[in-house]
Amino acid sequence: MKPTVVFVSTYDTKGAESEFIKKHIQEMDVQCMTIDVGVGAPPACTADVGLAELCGSGPHSAESIRAMRRGEAIALVSNLLDPFVHDLYLEGRMDAIIGIGGAGGTQIVTQAMRSLPFGLPKLMLSTLASGNMRWYLQASDIAMLPSIADVAGLNGVTKLVFSRFAALAAQSALWYATYFPEFSRRLNDRSISRVSLTMYGTTTKGVSRARGRLEEMGVEPLVFHASGAGGQAMESFIRDGIVHGVLDMTIAEVGAHLVGGLHDAGPRRMEAAIDARLPLVVVPGAADTVVLPPMSALPEKFKGRTFNLHNPTMTTMRTSTEECVAIGRFLVDKLRKAQRPIKIILPLGGLSSIDRPGEIFYLPEANEALFATLKDGLFGAEHVEILEDARHIDDEGFGQDAADLQLRLMGMTDAL
Repeated sequence: MKPTVVFVSTYDTKGAESEFIKKHIQEMDVQCMTIDVGVGAPPACTADVGLAELCGSGPHSAESIRAMRRGEAIALVSNLLDPFVHDLYLEGRMDAIIGIGGAGGTQIVTQAMRSLPFGLPKLMLSTLASGNMRWYLQASDIAMLPSIADVAGLNGVTKLVFSRFAALAAQSALWYATYFPEFSRRLNDRSISRVSLTMYGTTTKGVSRARGRLEEMGVEPLVFHASGAGGQAMESFIRDGIVHGVLDMTIAEVGAHLVGGLHDAGPRRMEAAIDARLPLVVVPGAADTVVLPPMSALPEKFKGRTFNLHNPTMTTMRTSTEECVAIGRFLVDKLRKAQRPIKIILPLGGLSSIDRPGEIFYLPEANEALFATLKDGLFGAEHVEILEDARHIDDEGFGQDAADLQLRLMGMTDAL
């Protein structure tokens, strides 16, 4: 059978544009199933699956949805589309899912995409692609593509954009049908031991040494950037059973959540490994850091703090003593619930590449407050052991020793 692209669009406003894309996909010898999620006027063009079919035998009809306020209608259709496309996936009738839209269409389509498994191609052509896409992507592997011009009409610019989008969709479906099964088998191969790690630019040296050590010992390391979405993705992989051990060496997402930084992974950060009872080693790397917008756009509430120009689009802020105490309490609350042995390594020499004597984030009293909070709060915790290490997180041997500790927790002593 030919691969199938499932194409979700608002046919009430983008019918002609959708049919143009569908035609180009089909010309590349790939099937295309269109789904109409438009909540406005009845569509001028007919999709393969209409709003009435999405409603099924439920309490709503296409007419009742179109009579609703737009926001309510979009929320309802988002919830109708989600299980519909998930069933298509389970039935093996989907090799890629794509969508086009503005704000409403992007919300509807990406909600459904987020419920689909990692690896399935998910392409969204959106007018929002140059703005804040976090709420649409979250921890998923959606590829968001800018529409350049609005998705409104067929002209020299939009035809080029739509044709290219169709080509990407068709080739993605062909790739999935041809190559994904082998990648999936490896991802789910239980004979492969896989450890997740967290990293920042300012913890790269130490984490890279840990990663190298794991590779030497025959373990597959899976590194996540602690960007908020990265931590959420890691915890999703843990819950899906893809990860067998966790070496959490960069916890800046916790500070971002507590202080209001960009890299907020939410209140459940660090729960997945505890819930799954996985071997866990925690190093509070980058607890000295909260990522904020560019210098020109810093919130007024942070005025007077210690900042580092990380790059032209990103500023990092040094956490204060009080904030480090709050980070420590957050960790204590999570780690006290452990039901199997976990280890915490405190790098007394510094938490990041810019936290050492002479560097901008050197503030030993804040680190000491973090360490004291952890030691006091976890005192007597049955399954938690805190190890103090005089080295800096970047020092030669620190990352390797952290990896060796992880391997011992995993029972891989023969590898050492």
